[in-house]
Amino acid sequence: MPVIESKLNNTRNLLQELGNSVSSLVNSSPDVFADSGIQSCLQDFLTVYQEAVQRLENPSFRIATLGTTSSGKSTIVNALIGRKIAPIEAGEMSGGVLTIKHSQEQRLMIAETEDAAWDTGEWTGLSDEDLYQRISTVMHSYHHARKKREYVAPQITAYVPLLPACDASLLGLPNGIGVELIDLPGLKSVQDRANLATIQKQVNKAFSLVALDYMQVDDEHRKRLLEELKKVVEYLQGRTDSMIFILNRVDNRGTDDLPLSERIDKLREEIKEVLSLPELPDVLPFNARLLYYAQCAWGSGAFNQPSVMSQEIRLKLLKAMFQDCAGVIKSNTKDNRDLKNWFRDIEDRVEDNEAIDDETMRQILHYSFEWSGGRELWDRFRVRVQESFAELVILPALLEVFDPYNALAESLEIRIHP
Repeated sequence: MPVIESKLNNTRNLLQELGNSVSSLVNSSPDVFADSGIQSCLQDFLTVYQEAVQRLENPSFRIATLGTTSSGKSTIVNALIGRKIAPIEAGEMSGGVLTIKHSQEQRLMIAETEDAAWDTGEWTGLSDEDLYQRISTVMHSYHHARKKREYVAPQITAYVPLLPACDASLLGLPNGIGVELIDLPGLKSVQDRANLATIQKQVNKAFSLVALDYMQVDDEHRKRLLEELKKVVEYLQGRTDSMIFILNRVDNRGTDDLPLSERIDKLREEIKEVLSLPELPDVLPFNARLLYYAQCAWGSGAFNQPSVMSQEIRLKLLKAMFQDCAGVIKSNTKDNRDLKNWFRDIEDRVEDNEAIDDETMRQILHYSFEWSGGRELWDRFRVRVQESFAELVILPALLEVFDPYNALAESLEIRIHP
């Protein structure tokens, strides 16, 4: 963290020096800056300069989820934030952009777009269930409306307490760094130029999780996915240091399938070849559903603090976990009779609607982290944050300044040396 804070402070100081230099130049040569063309360039520069200063004073680390339709992107988002906010439904539900930002006050903003066929505006004091239902309604309205004609996709921003912001140990970020998660349209939508532009704009400023579905890694699905992903990577100019690939739903693997390690090795080789990567990418086997149920049953608070999750919601999520993830639990406890019996006892208590205390929930979450791939994912996040913080947080804030500054410098050069 000291390295990150040092990089931030150095950048802030350099940006301040740039602003001071331009200000001194304006004060020393008022006649030059009276020129309307130069004045226009100066205003353009000052606008983006102030925005960059503000962004670096309140920096934010962004995580964007990409993937095929129904690859579990929204389930992954909910698992990472510790709350059910992103709609989880079969079929394509992630049209447009859902941005979830850390905030202690829960509110929802749906941007006004041309001829929107859904409600737009701002709402406060919403529960997680209210947020989920409103966002789901917008997504349904959009997909129904676009069958008749093209619409500008909804831009939705939800403000809620987020797990990686409440528990700083997960990402290893210093205090004062905001956290955002962005659920992007499915990759099959990149053939829609508007959605491709939306995805490209977001991934250039965020750490990207690319979700692949274990059941869609046959030759046809894999080839189509990678060709579509290639368009996104090309926009990043080949930079994939900010990407982690997740092979989700590995619990669907049959006993007669290829060994999982072999399947992943083949997938890494093909990703490297199709995307022209210099080295093999990370591909993490994952079970988002298990992590989602367990993490949301705990909530978005820090692991070492008391959970604020109600028993009603906790029991509802645990019932779903024991039903939908029975195979994962069974395969991971088959060689440990005591652990198998412990989980059976917990399942019985859940079925009887007995309260599950925080210490028991911590143990459930511990095993879920291990068995889902969640612990390894957070570990990889922390490493990437240390390696690429400047490119993912600092550089995007500065990029907006470069072009207006160059335009101002060129206009001055022409005035001084016509």
